[in-house]
Amino acid sequence: MKALLFPGQGAQDPAMCSGVMGHPRFAERYGVICDSTRTDVLRRIQEGDVGILDQNRFSSLMTVLVSAVLLDMLRERDAATPEYFAGYSVGQWSAMYAAGMLTYEQTIAALVERARLMDECVERRPGAMCAVIGLREAVLEQVLADLRSRGHLVFIANYNCVGQYSISGAVPAIALAEEELRAHRPKKIVRLPVSGAWHCPMLEDAQVRFAEVLAGVRFGPRAAPVLDNVTGDWLPDEPEALRDGLARHISHPVQWERGIKKLAALGCRRFVEVGYGNSLTKFGFFIDRQAEFSAFHGEGVACAG
Repeated sequence: MKALLFPGQGAQDPAMCSGVMGHPRFAERYGVICDSTRTDVLRRIQEGDVGILDQNRFSSLMTVLVSAVLLDMLRERDAATPEYFAGYSVGQWSAMYAAGMLTYEQTIAALVERARLMDECVERRPGAMCAVIGLREAVLEQVLADLRSRGHLVFIANYNCVGQYSISGAVPAIALAEEELRAHRPKKIVRLPVSGAWHCPMLEDAQVRFAEVLAGVRFGPRAAPVLDNVTGDWLPDEPEALRDGLARHISHPVQWERGIKKLAALGCRRFVEVGYGNSLTKFGFFIDRQAEFSAFHGEGVACAG
């Protein structure tokens, strides 16, 4: 059995579209983003504004764009529907698009509003994220709980795999967390190139307001089950439960390891990452070393296990 995996933000790069720009559908798909944002992102990059990809709205949309075009390329080679779909953070929406729950245009429209509401939260309460590698989950949880007890807003935002987590919080709280976590001698602590404290309670206002946006979105039937980042289980079938879960996704942590373990327990042995980079492929190696994880970049795949 095979699952297609779709990455989220964090790996964006000015050259991220270089491998897909030659595809016949690229211009059409990119045009939807230009029209929706009234911005020609690639032209801005060519003019020297490489920082545009650090903005949530553009990094999220460009991440989904690359995944969508690579999906087109993959389907040209293999039209068979995979047994499962999963996406990490904004990749959750790429996965829903791939499963037929939304059109590409619906996906981009929803994500424009999602990013707008998230960014408005950040304007009021600036936040940041960092990756913490090489610490036990219990140690990380204890350090962050202690910081919160002292009034510092900082939370685990992504449960990636054993010993690899991302934390979100207010900018001063993240700086303090980095300082206190270093005392526990992790392998690495690194700031992530994102513009806010994603997947934590600091975005609860965006969650509430995005729920109102989702009330007007109609979802189609899925071609295969899609994992839910919030629970690590399946996205619900009931429309109201689905909308509620997608809204909660903004302010709740990504349970990536839990979801991949669920697929492995069901007998899924092949996982193909469809998007820019190979972060999910690397996580997979630490989640299940008996399964095959690979990243599809158009011309071939890079395997991690």
